[in-house]
Amino acid sequence: MAVDDALLQRAAEPTLRLYGWWPHAVSLGWFQRFADFADLPPGTPIVRRRTGGGAIHHGDELTFALVLPAALLPGDVAESYVLLHDAIRTALADCGIACKRLDAGHAPTPRPIARWCFAEPGRDDLVTSRGKLLGSAQRRVQRPSPRVLHHGSLVVRSPALTPFVAAIADAHAVDAALRQQLADRLIHHFARVLALEPRTSALSTDETALARQLQRTLYECDADLRRR
Repeated sequence: MAVDDALLQRAAEPTLRLYGWWPHAVSLGWFQRFADFADLPPGTPIVRRRTGGGAIHHGDELTFALVLPAALLPGDVAESYVLLHDAIRTALADCGIACKRLDAGHAPTPRPIARWCFAEPGRDDLVTSRGKLLGSAQRRVQRPSPRVLHHGSLVVRSPALTPFVAAIADAHAVDAALRQQLADRLIHHFARVLALEPRTSALSTDETALARQLQRTLYECDADLRRR
């Protein structure tokens, strides 16, 4: 989370970061109350995202953080979800994974409709017959320039705390080759819809330094986690 925050503040170019979680952990949306999760099993790692929406139990999944100038996305938040979700749906289809984008339900909102992100699919969510497959949330800032952080959580296997979510493993054997193919197709289709040319890079010295600072002062700070 600290790296994603640092990228939102400092990334010199549009950046897509793909990662997973170890240990498995719960991320709270920006507007959620910490006290509402007092019933989690003792010792559950918890972090607060800078993006909104409901809580996610991050288990076996492909997480992405897309950071880019706001001008590269539609100004309307709902339209930006359609653009990105259709790119993800096409990437999944390339890997033989079928899902659909809902055309009804509640619109994307920073304040969650339900406690858990995957509990109630809404308009433009990607779903299978089992339920919601992808969780998404955004943060838009104006300083140092208009920018967007779009978080996505694509479930590979249903996590322990939210067994009601849909997962790729519901209908597909999951191996290293499928994981790599999915990552490759996500990169390809995000670049396609944004009219960008993908290339591999590493965090800059400035981004790394800021991420470490944010880790110490915010993301490892109990007061920040409990701020709501």
